[in-house]
Amino acid sequence: RECEYQATQKANLITHQKSIHEGQKFQCRECEYQATTKGSLTTHQKSIHEGQKFQCRECEYQATTKGSLTQHQAAVHEGKKYPCDSCDYQATKRGHLTTH
Repeated sequence: RECEYQATQKANLITHQKSIHEGQKFQCRECEYQATTKGSLTTHQKSIHEGQKFQCRECEYQATTKGSLTQHQAAVHEGKKYPCDSCDYQATKRGHLTTH
């Protein structure tokens, strides 16, 4: 074990190992951005260099992925929260509750 990082999904652990401990990065051809996954690089290229955004129909929020827009709508406009069983904390994303 090289560090204290813990993942809830094996794929996230593999990505961590490759990017942090093996130095694997995916370089953008148009700027200095380096991603830890090919998918993140694709999202970066589409949103930053091609201007692709996903506009919320209820406010001015613009997301870089459809998933981010869906999470925004659920948390902000539908009030979806993930409550902590041990305190009053309520997360807007399940992953934030896990980290909490």
